Amino acid sequence: MHNLKPRTDRGFTLLEVMVALAIFATLSVALFSAVQHIAVNSANLAERTQALWIADNRMNELRSAMLPAPSRTAQERIEFGGRSWWLFSEVETAPDPRLLKIQLRVSAESNPQRARQYSRAHLIGYIEAQP
Repeated sequence: MHNLKPRTDRGFTLLEVMVALAIFATLSVALFSAVQHIAVNSANLAERTQALWIADNRMNELRSAMLPAPSRTAQERIEFGGRSWWLFSEVETAPDPRLLKIQLRVSAESNPQRARQYSRAHLIGYIEAQP
């Protein structure tokens, strides 16, 4: 007669190994996708933050009269943070005649036509109108 006692030195079956690999592969793809999404969002946030700094700096230069207000519209190339930016300025009269309404748009696009359409920052402020 054969000894029919249960084996205790049993390992994983092929099916168990395949299920574990499938779970690991799914989790790896999900983790990679999440990390990639975070990296893209972080780059976009850094670009928007720099664009807002440019617009805020220009608004402060205009408010403090370090620079004269543009006549109506202006565009200029600015180097900031190791890259080139477009800064678009629009000046309008404000409801109060003592003020000017300034609209600033900042874009990282290289083409000025595309830069007008896709700004990374838009800032509106008021400055004192010069007599």
